[in-house]
Amino acid sequence: MTKHETIPYALPALPDSERIARATAMREKLSTRRSCRYFSDKPVPREIVEQAILAAGGAPNGANHQPWHFAVVSSPEKKR
Repeated sequence: MTKHETIPYALPALPDSERIARATAMREKLSTRRSCRYFSDKPVPREIVEQAILAAGGAPNGANHQPWHFAVVSSPEKKR
């Protein structure tokens, strides 16, 4: 196994009031999450798709193996 340099995590020092505010904001955002049953035909700007992929690529995964593969399909013919 290859050894990689680790970067120590420095937890930002925030007052409890700020930590509570951030936790509340996160809970409020997560509480609006719903499973999609219908999808829009409206095109999504490529930059938004790229940002979503960057966010998803940092998601936790089993044993930190990063098995993520993404495919962006913009051609309506290929989507079918």
